[in-house]
Amino acid sequence: MRKIAFALFVVVCFTPLFGTTKETPDTWGKPTRTKAEFYAADDVPQSHIDLTRYWYEVASNEWGNFGPLEFWIVGSDVEAAKRLDNRYCNIRKQKDNRSNAVNCRNRSHNFERYAKEGNAGLNTQRNEHSDWSGFIVTMASKNPGPQEDDYKSVTLHEYFHVYQHAHIFSKNREERESRTQRNPWWLEGGAEYMAQLLYSRQPDVRDDYLKDKMKQKLRAMNDLEDGESIRDIPYGRRGHIAYSLGAWFVAFVIDKSSEEAFTRGFFKDLNRLGFEGSFKKNFDGTSQEFLREFHEEFLKKPESEMLKILPPR
Repeated sequence: MRKIAFALFVVVCFTPLFGTTKETPDTWGKPTRTKAEFYAADDVPQSHIDLTRYWYEVASNEWGNFGPLEFWIVGSDVEAAKRLDNRYCNIRKQKDNRSNAVNCRNRSHNFERYAKEGNAGLNTQRNEHSDWSGFIVTMASKNPGPQEDDYKSVTLHEYFHVYQHAHIFSKNREERESRTQRNPWWLEGGAEYMAQLLYSRQPDVRDDYLKDKMKQKLRAMNDLEDGESIRDIPYGRRGHIAYSLGAWFVAFVIDKSSEEAFTRGFFKDLNRLGFEGSFKKNFDGTSQEFLREFHEEFLKKPESEMLKILPPR
């Protein structure tokens, strides 16, 4: 995300954004022409950076370009990841005078951990205790790695999280959480389905890609307990159920309304009406009603019937 004193710093834009101050208008949630910034550890090849940038462009062209946004790309070398952590904390201080260097270096999901464990994640920084608001996406080199097709859809997944959070204006943690929902069924389900849907529409992706991916997600039904709602499953050991069946729930909601109602209408009304108000207005029913039908009727259908709600290539 060649050996040099610090991690390689690659910036897509020529003029980096700095933190919002009292003198600077708050433009949160408004599309911007300013591209994402890319930072990478010094063991990350240029091809990895270019790949990540390409799929960011695919996502931002589809859903709109929101920011400020940073991508931090981590390799497999732990020492290089530590150097990238130093660079990261220096950047945090440059952009936000209220940033605490000790807390930054001691954060649980640091780049050293990403180098060891892999994966990807979004850190949305927008709260009442910081001068800077923005998005920080971390992409690792395994689980999945850049040589895997899943890396592409994961990049799209993380960017859809940017889109989701860009449409929540409040800096209050409780207010933001009320609009995303505490458990992963809606936030992660939405990001996963939209990422797979967008990837399936790219040139040279096989026609049956989306159906195959969504078939795999139906395996999570085996881990769903009797009478359990995906809404009640938290992040953690069983979170994969909410991720997978949450993606199906979003596909179910879109089938009963429209893709436009989900990607535009729901998020457009989210701040003014709140989660439930926006859900009811755009999908013509409450989330509880939709969840009841999803669990009691839809998930009991034959697989072939469930697959029919997926859009054609």
